[in-house]
Amino acid sequence: MILGIVGVFAFYTVRQDRRKEALREQMLALHETQLTEVADRYMAFRRRIEALVQQAAEGGEPETWADPRLNLSGLRGGEGLYLRVPAESASSAEAIAGAALTMEPDAITRCLGLSPASVRGLYERGDFLTPAWLENLRQEQDTMALRVLDDQLGRHIQVDAPVILSMMQADWLMLVVQRGESRRDHPVDVFLWDLRRDRQLMRARIQGRGLLVPVRLRFEGVAAGPAATIDPRSAGATDCSIASQVRAISGDDALEFDSSDEVLDAARRAREAEGAAESAEGEGGESPEGDESPEGEGAPEDGAGEAAPP
Repeated sequence: MILGIVGVFAFYTVRQDRRKEALREQMLALHETQLTEVADRYMAFRRRIEALVQQAAEGGEPETWADPRLNLSGLRGGEGLYLRVPAESASSAEAIAGAALTMEPDAITRCLGLSPASVRGLYERGDFLTPAWLENLRQEQDTMALRVLDDQLGRHIQVDAPVILSMMQADWLMLVVQRGESRRDHPVDVFLWDLRRDRQLMRARIQGRGLLVPVRLRFEGVAAGPAATIDPRSAGATDCSIASQVRAISGDDALEFDSSDEVLDAARRAREAEGAAESAEGEGGESPEGDESPEGEGAPEDGAGEAAPP
């Protein structure tokens, strides 16, 4: 009886092992026939980006330079990539990959009016094209885990592969190397490359000095909304300041904003005074003289300044 049970168990184990190996071989064959060329191109493209990042980060402070033919507005007509990495994470391909996978969004490209794809997506979506993924597939011994990998591989082929192929056709790459813990307190090195022609278009070290001044407009017959509660030293203001200087280096006019303590204090006092006036209104007091804007105009209230750079 015991020998019979052992025999059944052994037969079941052998059959499961055969199914597991058959599934593994099927996945490896699928990867080889449909993804080998894409995987080779993908890894070559990653190595190209990583080499550019390492060269830029190791080159010291870049001289401010822009190709005379550079037209930032013209970049909107092409596909671009954007990557921001800390300087200490630009020393190796592994460190660059780790920095790309943890890169958080910023406002630099938005303030330039550009919408490049994040290099983070290239690394996240392309994991199934790496040698490490294939090695994991070869070594995986759990049948359920193999089935999960099989399901994921099907989605990768249908969904992720077309996106990756599109990203690898990018016309340009913008890199920001962050030289400290924050972009407000430390400089950044900005680089721009034409990937099609394999040439650099711009390089510069930039110190963000943005001031975000909240503006609230009041119109006759329209109830005033709540006062803005924006930190004038916000990252968005710094990013738009960086973008403004990039625009100036490329040949466009930059917008200058003073971020001195005096201006910050003035903005703070203006918000406090506005809050006190609204509190008085809520208690039945009259609004200060001149609080209303002339008919048909949207003049800002006292203490409001220019808007942040676009």
